Amino acid sequence: MSLHRGSGRQPRSQRQGLAWLLGALALASLAAGWAPEAGAQWRPPRARPVSVPVNLLALDEQLLLAMDDGPHGQELWTLDPADLQPRLLADIRPGELGSHPSQPVRFGRQACFAANDGRSGFELWCSDGSTAGTRRVADIRPGPDDSVPSALTPLGEQLLLVADDGRHGFELWISNGRDAAGTRLLRDLNPGAGGSNPRELLRLGDRVFFVADDGRHGAELWVSDGTPAGTRLVKDLRPGPGGAMPARLTAVGERLFFVADDGRHGPELWTSDGSARGTRLVRDIQPGAAGARPAALAAWNGRLFFAADDGRHGIELWASDGTAAGTRLLRDLNPGPGHGLPAHLTATPGALFFAASDGAGPVQLWRSDGSAAGTRPAPQAMAPELARAARAARQVPGEEAPRQAVPGGEVPNRLAADGPRLLYAALDAEHGYELWTSDGSAAGTRLLADLAPGPADSYPHQFTRLGLRLFFAADDAQGITSLWCEQADGRIQPVPLPRPLAGKAP
Repeated sequence: MSLHRGSGRQPRSQRQGLAWLLGALALASLAAGWAPEAGAQWRPPRARPVSVPVNLLALDEQLLLAMDDGPHGQELWTLDPADLQPRLLADIRPGELGSHPSQPVRFGRQACFAANDGRSGFELWCSDGSTAGTRRVADIRPGPDDSVPSALTPLGEQLLLVADDGRHGFELWISNGRDAAGTRLLRDLNPGAGGSNPRELLRLGDRVFFVADDGRHGAELWVSDGTPAGTRLVKDLRPGPGGAMPARLTAVGERLFFVADDGRHGPELWTSDGSARGTRLVRDIQPGAAGARPAALAAWNGRLFFAADDGRHGIELWASDGTAAGTRLLRDLNPGPGHGLPAHLTATPGALFFAASDGAGPVQLWRSDGSAAGTRPAPQAMAPELARAARAARQVPGEEAPRQAVPGGEVPNRLAADGPRLLYAALDAEHGYELWTSDGSAAGTRLLADLAPGPADSYPHQFTRLGLRLFFAADDAQGITSLWCEQADGRIQPVPLPRPLAGKAP
């Protein structure tokens, strides 16, 4: 729900309250006995005709996506950018329940993903973009139960993934992406049904780093070259079963950066070259058990950029070249002990972009060239009279003063690099969360499209480039998440999607 200018803009807190109320009403209706007839298979009723596009993936000259057209449920679709006509690629699970294709990744000339055909549960599937070439690769957990493939990570001609075959728990598997014969358990790191729960898989060169718990060392850093013998513990950073809990694995060149707690320094920044000797604490940024808790790690121009708290400046922007001396506070965005809270760090060829606050206003878009002087709010050209009009338009009944117009939009999120430019969602004085772009200059930082006109939000996301066209998902004027296309000439248009008929309550 959004109110237009005549009645004032609805505050965000009221929108959150409305969402909570609707959720409570839905739960109440279930508690009141809203159940299917005997023998019927329950499915959620369709409150309105929606066909939400998810899991966009560019595959050669076509766009793959998952959506629900009603009769087929959520299935795998394809779209030819030449005519913008979506076509059902494969009805993996016939009927209205759908197979729910998820976590797609590009693997050679095909896409691999998890899906449920209604007989085998959620298993590994791959598609070359044709109906005949869309198939289940392996029933890792035989029968109707799910192996729940996840963290699909290409490594040369092999695909690493995490799955549960019902006997070993969640472990690391490997597949050729073609058949069951080429899909096998790579190594049983924690024997038994508990599994080692591998996570945070990251390819770096000809190896994949990940975090796992073998039942003896706790959650620690592991590496694999795709062979059982080459799948090993890198280093026991926190000796004993407690585990250092490595997280936020990020590649910078040929080195790995991550956050871990060795039990003495608290969560701090570490680096590794894949050997025990080459795995070390980069710098104890905040001495003591609390640690600096680095977050939002991003690689740019040969260095690592991240947010951290040294205990004196608050959570601010830092940079590291992998050495203690080369790890330093880049800029105190919110001077003093207050927090600048840099987030959504996103690298483009010309600059590093992020969201942060200087303490004097709301969170806004910043850019950095890697130097303290070159780290500043992204500019926006706005004439004084337009700025005054924007501030007046942002007046909300009950507030003491109009909100200030923020250059580059307010509270930017969903940042994504698209070639030399940045795409993101942000608020401004007249619009809700809409599509913005920036190249770091005043002329190049602007609202790109008001997809849900007025103060309503479109929340653009899933930016996916396919040749000269850019596809993404965003809400339209009716609040329905739709598929959009930016043409080579800059025109942005909605892609017609099949709209399912509103279903009947069971």
